[in-house]
Amino acid sequence: MTKTDFAWHAVSAEQALSELGSGEGGITEAQADARLAQFGPNRLPEARMLGPLQIFLQQFRSPLIYLLVVAGVLSLVLGDRWDAMFIFGVLLLNAAIGAFQELKADASARALRSLVPHAARVRRSGVTRDIASEDIVPGDVVELESGVSVIADMRLIESAGVEVDESTFSGESMPVTKRADEKLSEQTLVADRTNMLHAGTSVVEGRALAVVTQTGAASQLGHIDRTLAQAARSAEAIPLVRRMAVLARQIAILAMALILVLGALLAVEGQGWREIVLLAIALAVAAIPEGLPIAVTVALSAAASRMARRKVIVRALPAVEGLGACTLIASDKTGTLTVNRLTVEQVALPDATGIARADWLSDSVDHALSRLAEAAGLCNEAKLGALGSPVGDAVDVALLDFARENGTDVKRLVEADRLSIVPYEPALRYAAVEAEFGSQVRTVVKGAPETVLAMCRNMDRDALPIADKLAKEGYRVLALAERQQQNGDGHLHDHLHDLELLGFVGLTDPLRHGVVEAVAKCREAGVAVAMITGDHPATALAIARQLGMDADEGDVVTGEQLQTLPEDSEAFTSRVLSGRVFARTEPAQKLAIVKALEEAGHTVAVTGDGVNDGPALRMADIGIAMGRGGTDVARGASDLVLADDNFATIVAGIEEGRVTFVNIRKIVLFMLATGAAEILMFLLAISLGLPMPLTPVQLLWLNLVTNGVLDVTLGFGRGDGDELKHPPKRKLASLLDRDALVLMMPGAVLMTAIAVWVLHDRIALGMSIEDARNHVLLMVVTFQIAFLLSIRNLTLPFWRWHAPENGWMFVGMGVAILLQIAAMNVPLLQSFLDTDRVAPSFLLLCFGAALAVLLATELAKFGLRR
Repeated sequence: MTKTDFAWHAVSAEQALSELGSGEGGITEAQADARLAQFGPNRLPEARMLGPLQIFLQQFRSPLIYLLVVAGVLSLVLGDRWDAMFIFGVLLLNAAIGAFQELKADASARALRSLVPHAARVRRSGVTRDIASEDIVPGDVVELESGVSVIADMRLIESAGVEVDESTFSGESMPVTKRADEKLSEQTLVADRTNMLHAGTSVVEGRALAVVTQTGAASQLGHIDRTLAQAARSAEAIPLVRRMAVLARQIAILAMALILVLGALLAVEGQGWREIVLLAIALAVAAIPEGLPIAVTVALSAAASRMARRKVIVRALPAVEGLGACTLIASDKTGTLTVNRLTVEQVALPDATGIARADWLSDSVDHALSRLAEAAGLCNEAKLGALGSPVGDAVDVALLDFARENGTDVKRLVEADRLSIVPYEPALRYAAVEAEFGSQVRTVVKGAPETVLAMCRNMDRDALPIADKLAKEGYRVLALAERQQQNGDGHLHDHLHDLELLGFVGLTDPLRHGVVEAVAKCREAGVAVAMITGDHPATALAIARQLGMDADEGDVVTGEQLQTLPEDSEAFTSRVLSGRVFARTEPAQKLAIVKALEEAGHTVAVTGDGVNDGPALRMADIGIAMGRGGTDVARGASDLVLADDNFATIVAGIEEGRVTFVNIRKIVLFMLATGAAEILMFLLAISLGLPMPLTPVQLLWLNLVTNGVLDVTLGFGRGDGDELKHPPKRKLASLLDRDALVLMMPGAVLMTAIAVWVLHDRIALGMSIEDARNHVLLMVVTFQIAFLLSIRNLTLPFWRWHAPENGWMFVGMGVAILLQIAAMNVPLLQSFLDTDRVAPSFLLLCFGAALAVLLATELAKFGLRR
């Protein structure tokens, strides 16, 4: 009776009704019940959501976590309850923070369902009545009129001046004219099926009768829902998440290798199993940067706060850094690069004089332009709302705004006595009005240039090239002509000849303010911009040129061209990489384009506001939705939301993202340098026959408390001001590279040597092992502060104050010092950490050793600069 892959647009309305077993009176109630049982309710399938407990447990899926769990269990076996409690406390804290970030509902699916209205007017057994949208079935005949949302995919049976808003569905910025009498090719793209209506769109003009062809998951909206789910399953993690995963694996492998090698050596030497296990626990704690997740989360949260002040709302914290790493922005056109509102931007008079909107807004209006504006307001069906703003058809609203901008009294135009009207019909290709205005009766016609020019005087009929020039520039062109007489007889059709051409108006969806400059800044920052839209290729190319993208016809790739190529073929990827403007694309093609760009090595940020953008937003490395004009589907599928819907805001986001990458790199460098020093301390101490320099609890104190206070402050850095002057990092630029190792190792080696010397020296002076470790612990804290002071800027010397300075870092240093003083003086902490007061002379030794670490790191920075 109905097939999901049947080409309903390729058959006549009569054939469609016959295929569906229906008629203009609709189906019977018995047929409707049977089909409801067969096809199910007209709604999208619900996706199963993870519960809070499942999300919490997922946080433990990391090799570093496994190592710490083993260390905690071994501590319990050995009877070291404090060590075990500290380790398990760290694990629970990290898991709670991670779960908090992920514990949010998937808004995309719910938003898609909200696009389908709750009721529809249908005919069943010849009787018209309203039913719930969920009860609509294939074969139902639906009545539609202006302002009604479409509840399922339908084939038009009858239509009268039907125009449909498909901007959120296909990206087409202008209302699409629909006609029931058309019969199209089977290969016609969804966006070009002018005899079909699709769920999620809305009728803005006219009346129609249509038969339902597909409902729920079988509709085009359902296809987008499936594509969105597929994109969610196949989408790669945000770049930072992938970098952190790689780093975690590397650290886990290194820690396991060290534990196995040293354990084997100690076993050969005849050490007891208790000593070997204690060493394994200590090495695991030393090697694993337990505070890294917290520090990175704080850095990302600080960046998210800064981005919010710059109108970028963060939904997924790792996307903050990912935006800074992006190499290509694949942007939707309608509502993102443009304002999604038709506007008269250009006018051409009969003598070919061109007048731009900026000219009539800034200069006095001449007589010819004034007549054209009055005519645009007279031949117009828009009304004035309660606040005085025009409401109605998008074209009529734009023309009335044009009349207002040229100083015309639009209220007088709207209230003028119209003696006769010919409303716009797609078949006529014009609209006309006969109205009393002033002391005369004016007959005004607007419409397609070739149609209106045929009604004009002979001398005006050669003006078609003027209109063609506007059309090639990407404008939707309307011609306006009139004749004036003393009296009107109501026979409007008799007066549609020998008209005087007043001129042509060019309508377009104008660019957003600042977007041209933003595209230029992206180019300077090494970020390419591509445009993906459902619009006509000529319109898309014209917009690209206005954006300064330096595009020509060879850079335009259409959905029809891509449809002929297998998505996983080299030919498809090559065609995508050769294009900068993608026109007449469908949602599935947007997804394939993004996938091809990512596979080619790009870190892709996708912007969009419509339902059709959802799958691509989910698949992209970074999905960016519009906050004001965007749909819930787009926002739910995105990582970032632009609060002001301005593409230019993305540039600010890129800058903040690059600042965040550097901050996180500093955090990783700091934590791994101090961690490497701790590991080297153990290796050197054991090789010299010395006891472990620190206990597991002392290591956790260093890594989470003193170290933790210091490393989180690095996340508040605000950059050096030149972030947009450098090209973006490659797709998975390592957080640890050669330069980072050069900065880390001199300080780490020096820390190791001095700390082990202190351990040996204190024991040689007759101190207990606990007292010696107390001195080592204080020495390492001073090392951490000195190293932090040096790497607060990875290029400038530490003594050079650079604006904007990170004041929080100095606060962190003070807090870390106070915490260590408390550890050596508060009885509870003394018993917990085996610490005590030290002699003042040792404080001087700590200061000198810290200065040595600082100078060693500065020499490494100097070498890198050279």
